[in-house]
Amino acid sequence: MHKSTLVVSLAAAVSAHQNLHQFWVNGVSPGYEIGIRRAPSNSPVTDVKSNDIVCNVGGDKVPSGVETIPARAGDKITVGWDPSGHPGPITHFLYGPVDDAAKASGVGAGWFKVDERDYVDGHWANEVMQNNGGNYTFSLPASLKSGDYLLRSEMLALHAAQTVGGAQFYIGCMQLKITGSGGNCSPTISLPGAYNAEDKNIYIPDVYNGFDPTTYSAPGGPVASCK
Repeated sequence: MHKSTLVVSLAAAVSAHQNLHQFWVNGVSPGYEIGIRRAPSNSPVTDVKSNDIVCNVGGDKVPSGVETIPARAGDKITVGWDPSGHPGPITHFLYGPVDDAAKASGVGAGWFKVDERDYVDGHWANEVMQNNGGNYTFSLPASLKSGDYLLRSEMLALHAAQTVGGAQFYIGCMQLKITGSGGNCSPTISLPGAYNAEDKNIYIPDVYNGFDPTTYSAPGGPVASCK
């Protein structure tokens, strides 16, 4: 049943390019597109070896005028994306702590995954978000060092993953100033570097014929342990 459900949802997926537009910390938003490094368009990133995989197209060139928003370790974060009909997971990564998030490109080592939702109870993450106005909520780790961080939200559309380079990454980066009591998080990854175009969770040649979504885990390794 899971396999046929996936095929139907993939075949029915319409053009649904998307961007991250807003986020909330414990239910309070700094405002529409405030604290977010805005993408130049709603088109996806498909080259996982380019710097665009970090914070979207041109995202390695640190933009000016983006506010850094206060948060605390353990806070609930809600992200607001354009709803999408493209099936796939959502993941979140932190980069830091750094001295100044407004000056950090995020290119290179030091990212760690803090949240992941794949195919759960018969539904991809995008379906759950469609039913919630494009919103999704998760919690920051309870143990984090104080400092500035980049928070990276990634939606991965798998409707064209049967070809190498067909998977579509939609990425939004936020700037946070987190207050925490300390903690080291591992494992960490490098962006670019952690993703390869032919990884089994990026290139899925049988996505329309026999792929079992219940076995799927999103790119970027496991959710980090912070302690």
